[in-house]
Amino acid sequence: MEEEIQSLLDRTLGPKEKALNYHVFSGEEHTPQEIVEAAQTLPMFAKYRFVLVKEAEKIDPENLEVFRRYLENPSPVTSLVLRAQAVGPWKGLLPRIEKVGKVVEHSRLKGRALASWIRSRMAEKGKTISEEGADYLLEVVGDNLYHLENALEKAFLSAGTRTTVELSDLEGTVADVKMSTVFELTDAIGRQDVAKALGILEKVMSSKAVSFRREEGASKMDDPVPILLSMMARQYRMIWKVKEELSDRQGAAEAARALKMSPWILRNLIAQSKKFTQSSLRSGILRCHQTDLAVKRGRGPKELLMEKLVIDLCHPQKG
Repeated sequence: MEEEIQSLLDRTLGPKEKALNYHVFSGEEHTPQEIVEAAQTLPMFAKYRFVLVKEAEKIDPENLEVFRRYLENPSPVTSLVLRAQAVGPWKGLLPRIEKVGKVVEHSRLKGRALASWIRSRMAEKGKTISEEGADYLLEVVGDNLYHLENALEKAFLSAGTRTTVELSDLEGTVADVKMSTVFELTDAIGRQDVAKALGILEKVMSSKAVSFRREEGASKMDDPVPILLSMMARQYRMIWKVKEELSDRQGAAEAARALKMSPWILRNLIAQSKKFTQSSLRSGILRCHQTDLAVKRGRGPKELLMEKLVIDLCHPQKG
C-alpha cells in the first residue's frame, strides 16, 4: 500500500512541487470538511494537488455526506487517495468512487504467497534467498512486511559479495522472538488493552519454539522470557528516542537521519510514541528490568510475573 501510494505521488508531483501541493490528513484527527477543502483548492505552481487521507476507515459515517457531494463533482486537478485497513463506512460509497476513480484492495499476504514475496524482494536487491532462509524469516519475523523488509536488508548486507543468502546469513541478524509479536504486544499495552496484551503474552509463552535450527542436537529455547523482556525494554527505549527526536526536530525525515533508522521502522515507532508518555516509557523500562531480576532470582512463577508485568504496563503512571 505504501509503495503504491508513493508511486502515485511521484507520478503526480515533482520534488519541488510537493512542498505546496502535498497534504496528508488522518481520518481520525481531521474532519471531512478540512479534507474536501484541501481537495478543492487549486494547485500552486503545479499541474496537480495530491491529498492523502490515512486511517480513512476511522471517519465518522455520519460525516460522509461531505465526500458524497464532492464525488459528484471532484476536482480534476486533485489526486485524492484514501488509505484504509478496511472498507468500513465507505462500503456504500464504493460504486460512486469507482465512477470517478479506482478502488484497489491489497489482501494480507500469507503462506507461500508471502514466501514468494520474500524471494521477489531479495531478487530486486540482486540476490537470491534459499528456501530454508525464507522459511526462517517467516518463522521468526512473522508476516509484517515492514519488519520483513528490514530483515531482508540486514541479510543482504550480511551476505556480502555472495549472490545467495543462506540460513547462516540470517541467524544472528534476526531476533529469535518475532519482532511483530513484540510490536503487537507493546501496541496493545500502549492502548491499555489488557485482554489483547495478555492474549499475545499467552501465545508467546505457550509456543516456546523460537529456535529454527533443524540440525540434529540443535538447542531449542524453551524459555522465551529473557529475550522477550529484553526486546520489550528495547522497544520502549526506541520509542523514547523517537519521541525525543521528534520534539527536537522538524519532521520524521530529519529524525530518521539522526537515529539512523529505516523509514518503515520509524513510521511504526512514531505511531506507538503517540500512545505513551515519557513517564510511562521510563516506568516500562524499569518494570521490565525489575521483572527480569525477579525471574532470575526465582521470586515466583515466571508466567505470573510476566502477567503482572503486562497488567502493570497497561495501567501506566500518569506524567
